[in-house]
Amino acid sequence: MISRIRDFWRRFRSGFWRSLAFDALMIAAVFFAVHSWQTRNLPIDQPAPETVLALLDGSGIRSAITSGEAGVVYFFAPWCFYCRASIGNLDELVADGRVAWGVVVALDYTNMSEVQEFIDKTGVDLPVLMGNPATAADWSVRAFPTYYVIDAEGRISSRSVGYSTKLGMWLRAWLALQHAITMPWHDAANDPR
Repeated sequence: MISRIRDFWRRFRSGFWRSLAFDALMIAAVFFAVHSWQTRNLPIDQPAPETVLALLDGSGIRSAITSGEAGVVYFFAPWCFYCRASIGNLDELVADGRVAWGVVVALDYTNMSEVQEFIDKTGVDLPVLMGNPATAADWSVRAFPTYYVIDAEGRISSRSVGYSTKLGMWLRAWLALQHAITMPWHDAANDPR
């Protein structure tokens, strides 16, 4: 029995394209399984929490959400390696106009200077809000980075935990825009497109 399984496996793996397709399918399955597990307790397809926080630069307070356009709320911790590696992706997407707006929210920090040092090192130009444990609870943030894509109606369209590429962030924001257009609460008559 084992020799038959081994022979089948060798024949199956002997074809380059078949083997490559199988490997790609397995990698995708593992990726989606891990993503599903990581985001299992994060809210989706519901209104984003009302969040108004102080800005890092001390210039006042600001809402985490910009209504009327799809954007991204990105939660980070200054000690987080993956945050340091991926926060620039969002910054570049907003700077290039491929995502309408983005805001970053600091959590799990010891003081404002720690957050400022993180922002200085990463060169982020996005508004930086100073979150707190209540903010983390409101948004169900338990790991870093966590980000939410908010559609034009202020609803959570997508969410992710961990490193995300520019393409991944852009695609989720683009899908949020498409999602808003097809939802019954969307007013197609007043759509600027």
